Parts: sequence; C-alpha cells; structure tokens
Amino acid sequence: MGATGSGPFENDDALDFLGDLEDLPRDQRPAVVLAALETVLRSSGYIEAPEMCEAVAGAAAVGASVNPAAAQGEPYLPQWLIDEPLPTGDQELVEKSRQVLRRAVRSHANEWWELWEEAGLAGDVTASCRRALAWLGDRDD
Repeated sequence: MGATGSGPFENDDALDFLGDLEDLPRDQRPAVVLAALETVLRSSGYIEAPEMCEAVAGAAAVGASVNPAAAQGEPYLPQWLIDEPLPTGDQELVEKSRQVLRRAVRSHANEWWELWEEAGLAGDVTASCRRALAWLGDRDD
C-alpha cells in the first residue's frame, strides 16, 4: 500500500516527484519545480490528481526552503531539502507556489481536491496547504 497522507509530502506522487528532484543537480531543481507549478497554473481544464500533487509538493518544497524552521516538523519532509534547500531568491517561484497552494483547495476542475473531499479529508489538506502558504509568508489565503 502506498503513502496517502494529507500533508504535502505524504503521498506517493509527491514522494516520487521529490525523489526525482533529489536526483538532480541543485541548480536544476527550481526549473523542474517551476514546470510543475506552471502545469497547474496554465491549465484551463480539469487538473488530474498526480499533476496537482506534484505542484503542491513543489510549492511546499519552496515554502520549506523559504522558512525551514517552520517546516521542520512536517511529516516526510525530505532530509535533502533540509540540507540543500531550493534557492529562494526567485520571487516568481515563490508567488507561483502561493498561487498553486490557493488553487489546490478549490474544487473547480480539480481531481486532487475531489479525492480528498470524497475521503472526508478536505479540511486536513486545506490545513496543510495553509501551513505551506504560511511558510511562504502568506497568511491571507
């Protein structure tokens, strides 16, 4: 059975995405995260759960890099992200991370949200997205 927790790093798609990031040279990681974020942000149609999951994990990784002390107790936070946080000087990456986390908790054309809602865990994933938004300095989600 796979990992299916409601936190941003607690499911198989997120863990696979983060594992792929870990295998990359540090300077290539932000571009891969940005691509995952933009997949969601540029979509005008239905967003499949795996794509949203990767984008949420990427956005949370950016947040954990911006504010590592706040993210410290997050379940499944990868050790490599603690040791080698993503470069956080790119405001586009930070802002798009905020946008993805806000988009993730809206039901419109969003399989990821629908699955959590069906499981009765919409409140849990909303809370996890709000935590990651707070890491990004966003308290008004």
